[in-house]
Amino acid sequence: MNKLLANIIGVLNGFLALLFIIGGALIGADTHSDGGLVIGLVIGLILAITVCGVLAIFISMRDELTVIRGILDRWEQTP
Repeated sequence: MNKLLANIIGVLNGFLALLFIIGGALIGADTHSDGGLVIGLVIGLILAITVCGVLAIFISMRDELTVIRGILDRWEQTP
């Protein structure tokens, strides 16, 4: 069950990053007439990198810890 939830969070993380970028672009385009789209894209990209990047690091750490746990379990079973 934990593996399924971790995989779902990984997929949702990508959608969340896309939502930040598109949302930033839309807000920027509505707020500023000249160059607002570009400014919104940049701000959305920075927000996506910050928030989703941290979440991606935690997901990666979980995957690596799972691999390490499997290696330790095999090592303990070896006579």
